[in-house]
Amino acid sequence: MPQLEQVLARALEAFAEHGYEAVSLRQLSAHLGMGHTFISDRYGSKEAFWKVVVEHAFDQVRPEIATALADDGRDELERMVAAVRALHRALSQSADFARLVDQEARVESPRLAHLYELMAPWLDGIKPLFTRLVERGVLRPMPWYLFHFLITAPSSLYSQPPLARRVGRPDGADDHDLMTDLVLDGLLSEGGSHG
Repeated sequence: MPQLEQVLARALEAFAEHGYEAVSLRQLSAHLGMGHTFISDRYGSKEAFWKVVVEHAFDQVRPEIATALADDGRDELERMVAAVRALHRALSQSADFARLVDQEARVESPRLAHLYELMAPWLDGIKPLFTRLVERGVLRPMPWYLFHFLITAPSSLYSQPPLARRVGRPDGADDHDLMTDLVLDGLLSEGGSHG
């Protein structure tokens, strides 16, 4: 991993563990193994650095989700399933990213607004699929916001590793596909199948 990738991964870990407000520039620089002025010199501010870290984390998952949503001849249910599966896989592979989103989603802030802006292409891609699948009776009738939280709530399995361990989830468990199947089985109307 190139040095910048390591810096961004360690910064994501620090923001996820301590939260944006609780970590100072000095603590963050120490966690990164850099001089105490590294962030200010290179990025200007903690907020600007946080945005770079979060945008990098999104860039890691964006291609897979975009591919899943692509209108390439697959039917709408197949595309929606692929997008949910890609989301669960991404969250399972980065507990730090899942924790950071979970923390920031709790309080209205400019950081939440930025996260939502980064999520918008995914939301804009899946919402029309959701709407048409509900209209066709493939998905159970429900409001969009409920669907969103039903497919994203499983991220707590990945964002809360200490609790997950206590209830028996082994570290490194490969359970994101099972999670997707269970969530979608509950969302599909009777007789629906996601293959």
